[in-house]
Amino acid sequence: MNRKIAVPFSALALMALAAAPAQAETMLPQGHYKTACLPIGKNDRHGFIAEVTIEGAVLSATAQSYAHDNCDVPTVKAEYRGVIEEASRQENHIDFVQRTGPFLYTLLLPEVTTYYNANIGSAGCDIGDWETGVPRDVSGKTCAPYTFPEVGSRLKDRLWIKGDRISFGHLPLSWQNEADGGFPETSSPISFVRVED
Repeated sequence: MNRKIAVPFSALALMALAAAPAQAETMLPQGHYKTACLPIGKNDRHGFIAEVTIEGAVLSATAQSYAHDNCDVPTVKAEYRGVIEEASRQENHIDFVQRTGPFLYTLLLPEVTTYYNANIGSAGCDIGDWETGVPRDVSGKTCAPYTFPEVGSRLKDRLWIKGDRISFGHLPLSWQNEADGGFPETSSPISFVRVED
């Protein structure tokens, strides 16, 4: 079954990423940050909450999608962990490069699982055989509308700090470098607020 193949691979990849070298320590703000419930999807009919935790050189993120715009019924959970390899403070932001880890998708409702399996070429990430509650690694796949890099890719991003809030150029909705390989020029409109530990 897919359960015995996908999960151990992902667990090993996560353990390898957690063992970040000490010299990779970053100047990014440490702690746990969370967005509000945000509308997404066609006509903003769905909801979305993202969380980011920065611990040393490890950046972990989750993105929880919901059936409705009030973030009531969880449908899909995405989980990610990467390692910050470089960081440099600029005038009003921090540029950083991360080595991407696995991107895990977990479908949380049977009807969502049915939809993914019926639309393998788009929402289904070209995987098929989805099971409710079973994480799958979607690294290097397109799960419409998101395209994720392969594990081990180097991704450039930029972070802005405003009080207890942070925002990124790419994260949490884009996982692609700029066409010229540079850093994103503008901040995403999505703001993360620091959550007390």
